[in-house]
Amino acid sequence: MKKYATSLRAAFALAAPAWGADTFRLENGQLLEEGMSKSEVLDVAGKPTAKDSQGKPRGSGYKKQVRTFHTNNTFGTPFIVTVTFEGGTVTTIASRAQTRP
Repeated sequence: MKKYATSLRAAFALAAPAWGADTFRLENGQLLEEGMSKSEVLDVAGKPTAKDSQGKPRGSGYKKQVRTFHTNNTFGTPFIVTVTFEGGTVTTIASRAQTRP
């Protein structure tokens, strides 16, 4: 029983960052988190499956940019992850598990 409890604690310790606010742990172990630059996110997560811009264009771009990724978490579960950038920096990360047919 003690071995089971230790294993369970270890599993939660590894997975906890994936459940935290504004973070998501990818299948490769890399962590998407608030404050990352757009180039850091693209290096870790790859090419997004969808792009959107919000607000009026100004100077070098839009106020908010949203990128959507279809990816897996550390347990191999498929997720849709939406990353919002303001000024080229991650401000929010939202994720939801994809339903399987």
